[in-house]
Amino acid sequence: MFIDKVISYKNAWGEVSKNYSIELSDIQSALDDFIAGNVEIESDSGRSHPREAWEKALYDRGWELIDRTHYSTDGKRINIGRLGPIRNGLSATFPFGSFDHISRWLFQQSTIAVKHGLIKIPIMLVPVRDFAKELDTHWMRRETFEINLSQLEMLAPLSHQYPFLIIGYSNQLGINSPEVFELESDSYVEKDNSIIDRCIEFPPEYHQAGLDILNYFGTYLREQYPDENASVKIEQQGLKVRLVIQTKDGKSEIIEKALHEYELIVTGAEPPEKFAKSDKLILELRNELRIAKFRLESQQDLIGMQNGRIDKLLNIVGDGLSQKHQVVIDFKPAITLSNSVTINQDIAAALSHVNELMEELPSSNDAYFALKELEGSLAAIETDNDPESVRRSPAMSKFKRLIDKVVANGSELNSAIKKAESGWEIFSELAAKYNKVAEWCGLPTVPSALIK
Repeated sequence: MFIDKVISYKNAWGEVSKNYSIELSDIQSALDDFIAGNVEIESDSGRSHPREAWEKALYDRGWELIDRTHYSTDGKRINIGRLGPIRNGLSATFPFGSFDHISRWLFQQSTIAVKHGLIKIPIMLVPVRDFAKELDTHWMRRETFEINLSQLEMLAPLSHQYPFLIIGYSNQLGINSPEVFELESDSYVEKDNSIIDRCIEFPPEYHQAGLDILNYFGTYLREQYPDENASVKIEQQGLKVRLVIQTKDGKSEIIEKALHEYELIVTGAEPPEKFAKSDKLILELRNELRIAKFRLESQQDLIGMQNGRIDKLLNIVGDGLSQKHQVVIDFKPAITLSNSVTINQDIAAALSHVNELMEELPSSNDAYFALKELEGSLAAIETDNDPESVRRSPAMSKFKRLIDKVVANGSELNSAIKKAESGWEIFSELAAKYNKVAEWCGLPTVPSALIK
């Protein structure tokens, strides 16, 4: 396959073509295998979604498969099922026949993913019109490069904050390939970088010492960058400490630079002399670390610490000052977050499938409303890890009723799901998640023969 045409925004094509040649090569070779049907997928049901074949094609080339649901540091669920595999800040996917796929990919999921630091540039792959006519698969013919170009050009200049790429592929190499269409950005809309927020939860024995170190960042910023007009505020809630920095001019580059320097100094990765511009600041930085160590030793006597480990404290601070916390996944029945919120993994996965099904359906459809109702009920038990509590919850009875209605041939829900491009495949995954939760909490399961 060849990259024939490109829709670029905020110089995304210039960035990708210059710095991501290996990833572009991966995408093209994966396209060859995917279009030719050369990707082998193992499936328990004997059926597989085209998305799985695409993910496998890039996974075999070293790309990362991410969970379709991520969580923010405060435990909020983030649905990113449309992104596709990720490598070095790029994501690559197709419009897999879903309803209103491009707009949701662009203005919802990819925006959320960039905002939360999961990716830098999202990429969507669509065939050019002439090649689409040769394809046998209906969902691949439905979205063409030219359709998307005409729609986005009508919207331009865009107020969208982040760069993106839409690549038009073909089996023919064009004479001047690729042809690049750079979309205009609305110059009156600027990215809001005015507030920088870092949140750290300290164990009790490290709390006061960590708070002192964070407090000193305001002094470091003022001494190191006296021309930077910014306010630094510390907020406390229990053991959580939030560092909030607001810039007056809306530009965060200097603040981010200062935070990174402070992180390296605090963790011991670099000496203060490498960054500090005055002997006074160097001495004060060293003194702050000595005070933190002394405070830990004092706390040792007060709360019975085994040892006053300054290195652990400084690593906690350094991790918090870097970028936003990542979700820790251990492939057990739960996902554990840095803020100690525990998520029931199977219910979270069911919620992800519910969202996917909703995206396959028009919002006026009766099945859409039934799924929307189920989404709210499942979200209420997403952090419930007590089997008896889950078993008795209204959510599980509602979950079972919806599945029974969908598997009933001739019902409105059955017809709506079957009419959706990938509706039945996604529903089968949803029903399988119901069975896993039902087995765990002692509820009746759905016969597997009914959901295949």
